[in-house]
Amino acid sequence: MIQGMMEAPEGSTPVAWMVFAITLAGVLVAFMLQWRAGSKTNGAVGNYKDRDYVAHQDLVDPAIRGDHLTFNTHLHNNFAGQRFIPVRGEEGCFLAFTHATCKEAMNDHATFSSNPFAEDRLVALNTLSKADHSRVLRYVHTHYSQTEVGQLDKDVSKVIERCTDELERGECDAVMWAKRIHMASTLTRLGLDWEQAGTWEKVDEVVMLNDAMVYLVAPLGGVGKQYSSVPRGQWFWVFVGMLRSLLPTFTMFRRFGFRCTWEIVRPDVTVLFPPAAPRMGLWWHPELLPLVPQYFLSLYDLMQSTTSAGPMSGIREGVATGDLKLEEALTLLVQLMVNMTSANALANMVYRLATEEAAAQEVSADPERLCPVFVQEVLRLDAPLQRNPRRVAKQPERKWKDSPLKVGDHVLLLLGAANMDPAVHEKPEEFRLDRPGDKGSEVTFGSGIHYCLGSNLVKMEMRLALECLLRRYKSVELQGDYQRLVDVDVGNWGFRRLGVQLHSKAA
Repeated sequence: MIQGMMEAPEGSTPVAWMVFAITLAGVLVAFMLQWRAGSKTNGAVGNYKDRDYVAHQDLVDPAIRGDHLTFNTHLHNNFAGQRFIPVRGEEGCFLAFTHATCKEAMNDHATFSSNPFAEDRLVALNTLSKADHSRVLRYVHTHYSQTEVGQLDKDVSKVIERCTDELERGECDAVMWAKRIHMASTLTRLGLDWEQAGTWEKVDEVVMLNDAMVYLVAPLGGVGKQYSSVPRGQWFWVFVGMLRSLLPTFTMFRRFGFRCTWEIVRPDVTVLFPPAAPRMGLWWHPELLPLVPQYFLSLYDLMQSTTSAGPMSGIREGVATGDLKLEEALTLLVQLMVNMTSANALANMVYRLATEEAAAQEVSADPERLCPVFVQEVLRLDAPLQRNPRRVAKQPERKWKDSPLKVGDHVLLLLGAANMDPAVHEKPEEFRLDRPGDKGSEVTFGSGIHYCLGSNLVKMEMRLALECLLRRYKSVELQGDYQRLVDVDVGNWGFRRLGVQLHSKAA
């Protein structure tokens, strides 16, 4: 089902060679100029808890990324009354951390563009303008409604039971358990027969490819590391990565055409003239570059081979009528199959079940009523995506007129901090199942037109997985040292490794 299309082209075209030459020149030029854009030091001094400012270093510090909740509390305690916090060492970058400001910014599509790139390159569904978003979304929206997703509960439950059997036997940890649950459920929603081979091979391959795309397009949740941190001599490995990408990229040209391939790869703005901010992860992970054409070729094969009536049929219809460009369709599929944040949510739930003893006992005693509440509290306190960017697209006015923002600035909406706003949630740092009056106020899945399309699927997976664990086991215990996910610049709050031991109920 998923396989790389690595065959050599019958004949390379002058256009393809031109694009490659431009891309290669870009690599050399960028490093020869020593990354003149964005190479400043951030000027951070001391521990962030002792400072009255936030520095760029804080946004990429693994120690802070591994302890987001403490950082979120620090923002509310030390910057109360501020709507936007300037980031020292990153010119034109601000943080929004209160619930009100984040929600207002997400709903003001005229002032704040969800596309972090000024040239409006094609990135994902949730970065499209309001008009384009409505045009693309209508081909898949109904398939992700609560009613439509609810019809998959038996299929998703089957996936969860199989994954949980393997977790109990120690064949995987809770992170792989979570990734397989969501990706298998996503493929089911798309109408794909992921069980045909009887193994996880196909699911794991899609997970790997999707994770690679997240690493490469890192600034969708941040500004990225500064170019000055690129290792010396890294240009050589970028060059190697481009060479290894050459054959599958030629295959893309042959199958998709010049325009589609160009819009997906965009060597002009990813390599030749990279923006000062946000910065993409490809410079730190050039070994992943060959996976880009491999993934898009595989997605194209999926789109063409799937015959079931579902999201794929709508996407094919849009392409056939010309209302949906092929590059938009393929990029849409990438987002529909995004796995990392959803796996974060499932793994975070397992962690809370293992560490919140009182809440675990409560939900175990009344699962029918409290499972949805437990899931909601996990999503509030442990938002799987802690931050989401916006670009100031027009001069701020009216409610924003007194802000320090100007056109072209970047604002990171700290979703996790907004969910911990003491103005909305009483004792926000505590995990509680009895929160009065503030249910449903979290901004974990966004707000407005870019509200997460897959939210219903994720919440159903979490509820069914929690019900499965409570039904089969008397307790869940952490086993060994866990490791937080701290090296992906999309604000992910999850785990790289999470071992657990499941204690079965007595017969």
